[in-house]
Amino acid sequence: MKKDAVKKTELEKKLEAEAAQAEAETKPEPSPPPDVDVAALLAERDALLAERDAQKDQFLRARADFDNSRKRLLREMEQIRRMASERLVQDLLPVLDNLERAVEHAEAEPSGLIEGVAMVAKQFRDVLGRHGVEPIPAAGLPFDPDCHEAVACIETADCPPDHVAQEMLKGYRMGGSVIRPAKVVVGKGPTEPPAETIETESCKD
Repeated sequence: MKKDAVKKTELEKKLEAEAAQAEAETKPEPSPPPDVDVAALLAERDALLAERDAQKDQFLRARADFDNSRKRLLREMEQIRRMASERLVQDLLPVLDNLERAVEHAEAEPSGLIEGVAMVAKQFRDVLGRHGVEPIPAAGLPFDPDCHEAVACIETADCPPDHVAQEMLKGYRMGGSVIRPAKVVVGKGPTEPPAETIETESCKD
């Protein structure tokens, strides 16, 4: 029986070997690895590095152009402000000249002082108007907190309630923006007497 078992084992081994050989013969052979073109890879790497350097250089140039444009814009804005200030001073100098002349003439002829000052004030208002400065209307108009500043409230019948009863200091605007609000006194309706007072006066009558 041992001999039969040994023969059977050898037979199984032989069959397994034949089966493995048959499987190996039917299994497709692996394809050989593709040839690596080292030169092509190096060329591609160099192209990518060159593109990166070009983009970096382009970015640096753009940033330098932006900085130069910003500096040029700041210089131009400063020049515009300086020119505007110079024009304003040039327009105000004649006003100062006339004011000094009015003072000189007032020493010799005091009666002409009022007329001279009035002329200077008109000239000054004209200069402000040429530069876009205009007075803010106030007296008799409804109180507007955007351009009026209330300094007091009074009871008056000369104007409706919440209207400007008196202008204390003239306000000015320029280009739609308020430079200085007008300081005003706001009117309010007369206070009604208490009901008890009315009844007492009625009883007396």
